Amino acid sequence: MCIQLKAGMSVEWDSRKAAANLQKHGVDFADAATALEDDRAVTVRGQTMKREYDFSRGRRGAVMKVAPGKTRITIRLDNELLDWFRGRVHAAGGGNYQTLINAALQEHIRVEREPIEQTIRRVLREELTARPKRAAQA
Repeated sequence: MCIQLKAGMSVEWDSRKAAANLQKHGVDFADAATALEDDRAVTVRGQTMKREYDFSRGRRGAVMKVAPGKTRITIRLDNELLDWFRGRVHAAGGGNYQTLINAALQEHIRVEREPIEQTIRRVLREELTARPKRAAQA
């Protein structure tokens, strides 16, 4: 499966290679995908890393700016939850587990805000619409 990323970049998803990289390097592709989607990420092939870098002009803080409407946070989640969301990403052939967590939280808030009567009406409408219509009985 081929995954299209920003700036015309694409990545070929290989489940066996993803599992091997996770075991060998301890990096899950679902985690690494966020770096691959970064427009400002730079990869230079064939060059080795310098032994020393001068960080005297470095600044503290986030390297990447957060998209409008988003806030960067640090959160502790149970391993079981992360494994479940990462599993969903792998089953889909790629993506971003953080996006799935965000969607799950948004859905939870939507459900919590909806009054119970409205929820029952919505579910009934959905179920009645999904049912095949029966011919009028005489």
